[in-house]
Formats: sequence, structure tokens, C-alpha cells
Amino acid sequence: MKIMKALSAVFLGLLVGQPCSALAVSVGSTQQWGPHGNGLLAHRDDVRWLDLHDAKVTADTAAGIYTARFGPILQQMDNQDFVITGFMMPVGVDLASTHFVLTRRSATCPFCPPNEPTEAIEVFSDKFVKYTDAPITVSGKLQLVANSDRGLFYRLKSAKIF
Repeated sequence: MKIMKALSAVFLGLLVGQPCSALAVSVGSTQQWGPHGNGLLAHRDDVRWLDLHDAKVTADTAAGIYTARFGPILQQMDNQDFVITGFMMPVGVDLASTHFVLTRRSATCPFCPPNEPTEAIEVFSDKFVKYTDAPITVSGKLQLVANSDRGLFYRLKSAKIF
């Protein structure tokens, strides 16, 4: 019965758009779900990710090309200073790198929904950044990428980590 209550709460959270790790779900009388045992995330979701949804993404699977059409909000942000908080996803095997992908949700969270195509930013930093699974805040010049063979439509150049 306890498992059924917990699963019901998880599915309810998914229906209302809450990531599972943000739910305060009581399992039994002493345990709770969540990365900190309290059902809460360690950070607040950065609202700037919502701005990045102002793009329509299509895929040409035969050619292996993904295309994004950017709406007016994003067009105004192109080549402008941009600051956002997210999770580091390495593109190589090194523990420190000047090139990585920043995502809205942690790729290591087994209970979180996957990131959408508009929820990933390719980051190029002037200095090496050590990998962390904690949220990081990054600033740089945002570049829009209309055509990509990797499905990455945003880049941050000369990025700095806070």
C-alpha cells in the first residue's frame, strides 16, 4: 500500500509538471524521496530556461540535421550577455574541461524527466572547469545555432562560472 501511495504521488507530480525529486512523498513514517531526503531540490529552477523554449525544433533524420526556428524573444537575445543556472554534462572523459553542455535538469537524476532539445547549451569557457553534479551558474555571450548535427541550438562563448 505504501508503494502504491508513493507511485500515485509521483504520477500526480508528473501530470502537474513537477519533477519527481521536487515532490515531498512520504514512504512509511520516516523516509522521504528527494535528493536531500526532504523531497526538495537543492536549487530553484532558473526561469531563463523558459526563454529558450521560444524555438521550434525539427529533425531531418535522413540528412542527420536538426533545425531550430527562433522566435522573437530569442532573436533579441542572440549575441547578448546571458546568465543561467543548470547542470554540467561533460562531453569528454576529463574531470576538468573548457567545453561542456549545460542542461536544465541533471542527467544523473533517475527520477527527473529528460531535458528537451531547447534545454541544453553548449558552453565554451576560457578556463578549465572541474566537473560537479551540483548546479552551476554560467555567464557568457549567447549564440543561436539554427542548424546542428548534434541537436544543440545554443552556445555560450567566453563563459565564466560563478
